[in-house]
Amino acid sequence: MSLTTRLVILAGLVGLLFYNASEEQLWAAIVDWQLGWYQLGVPIAWGIILGALANLLIGNALVKWLEPITLVAASLLTLGLTGAAAVYGAHQMSGLTIAPLFISSIGLGAYLFAYSYARFAGARKAKNTNETNERDKT
Repeated sequence: MSLTTRLVILAGLVGLLFYNASEEQLWAAIVDWQLGWYQLGVPIAWGIILGALANLLIGNALVKWLEPITLVAASLLTLGLTGAAAVYGAHQMSGLTIAPLFISSIGLGAYLFAYSYARFAGARKAKNTNETNERDKT
């Protein structure tokens, strides 16, 4: 069994812990974290922005960290989505799914950080390759 499969299974099981939370506990978490539906997009946007910015400022220093970041992102995404499904299944209230969905949006933001970093690194490498090829032709 691969490491990714193990992490996803473990995160799914931990996500089911939301199933046992009471409505009061879930509302308390939402109020304590000051969560709202519009805040679910914030980690996603920051992931894209920081991935591009990290590539522009740091260069290729984070390439070796892309795989662990992606594994953590998959785990968080699975944990949040499983938790949201469990909360909705247990309480039948979509408002209570905000807390686990926020965890999954952090996972999606981490994945998009790695994705945008890799895309900018690929574009930089392609640009350098094209410039080198054109210099060799002249």
